[in-house]
Amino acid sequence: MRAFLFSLVLAVMATPAMAQGVETVDDEPPHIGPSETETVVGKMTGKLARGFVNIVTCIGEIPNQMVKTGHEKGFWAAITLGFLKGLGMMVVRLGAGAFDMAFFLTPWPDDYKPVLEPEYVWE
Repeated sequence: MRAFLFSLVLAVMATPAMAQGVETVDDEPPHIGPSETETVVGKMTGKLARGFVNIVTCIGEIPNQMVKTGHEKGFWAAITLGFLKGLGMMVVRLGAGAFDMAFFLTPWPDDYKPVLEPEYVWE
């Protein structure tokens, strides 16, 4: 009985010494910033929103092109040529917006970049 009690006391005393030698290995790097999935989803929703905004604001290309042409060539060119350029750019912006909305799940072109520059009508 004495031998059993002595070995039990010895085992209890040795347990903390054995526990200190055990190291836990954490292979997981610290989480800093958004994950890759969150980044991709953010880019997809940004492309969808950009497409919607371009469809809604495509009519703004008419006054935008009229002002740009007016600064370059004068009043009469703004009224005629600027108006026609605005109609053309309105169709282009509408198409770019429809493209962005239809294909917002795909990373094309080049990692969700805008199809049309400038990205929005007011830029």
